[in-house]
Amino acid sequence: MQSFFGISVGVLLGVIPRHERNKRIFEHLTGGFARYTRSKRILECMFRCICYILLFGYGLFVLWDKSWLIDVKQCWIGYPYHPVDSSVWWYYMLETGFYYSLLFGSIFDVRRSDFWQLVFHHIITIFLLSISWTINFVRVGTLVLISHDISDIILEAGKLVRYYGSPSFVTNSFFFVFLISWFATRLGYFPFVLLRSGFQDAAALIQPDYNIYNIFQIPFAPRFIILMIFALLCLHVFWTVIIMRIVIRSIVVGEAADVRSDSEEEAEKETIAEKKKLVKTKKERDTKTAAKKTS
Repeated sequence: MQSFFGISVGVLLGVIPRHERNKRIFEHLTGGFARYTRSKRILECMFRCICYILLFGYGLFVLWDKSWLIDVKQCWIGYPYHPVDSSVWWYYMLETGFYYSLLFGSIFDVRRSDFWQLVFHHIITIFLLSISWTINFVRVGTLVLISHDISDIILEAGKLVRYYGSPSFVTNSFFFVFLISWFATRLGYFPFVLLRSGFQDAAALIQPDYNIYNIFQIPFAPRFIILMIFALLCLHVFWTVIIMRIVIRSIVVGEAADVRSDSEEEAEKETIAEKKKLVKTKKERDTKTAAKKTS
């Protein structure tokens, strides 16, 4: 999907010549997906960006007239007798399928220092979607999904802008907007609205005698879901530390850059330097061998 999505969009934007489209797609499908190249990184970002935009747009369409989009308490009132219409069903299935694709695709993705945290994030998300669907905790699940997609769109778009070689002020502008969206959704709405409501409102509205802090009280599933949502919050805090490192770097260097791994340009420079060093060493050995033979 990366090749069909990303390369086709690249052709539309004029970045990739139209006559090379099929050739590029074939090269990616026959091994390009497993090589850590600049084009591979761009296709990864393009695929995720397009998917996040489509999923967020569809999520807004589905939840626009739903009562729990504004009033989070509606996620708990009347539970578990919440009807699930076809649009919500499709939204859940599409998001679940997408996160499965991210989990399986991570085997071939460019590995950064937070690789295992990302894998853990995908696993938690899939577990949350599966379990919440099983016990009909779908309403709060949709709110978690749509609140996460906002900042992901801006993040992937900002990476694409940087890969495209745009001026630093454009990259910094995207990063600034991402920063606002991240703090508003991941460290604002998510913990202080969704998680707070889960801890304070859910038990009283679902089952008045239910104590969410009593780990031995039945049922266990709601408590497990809230625990996994809290684990997501811990991952958000971890990535916030990385984001603040990027903020510090952008202030010092003047441009926001991903501190989780070397940039593509730095990696290419290191590769070229290594090759030059090997060539130089080989020439020196050949010179010494020739000198010994002549002497």
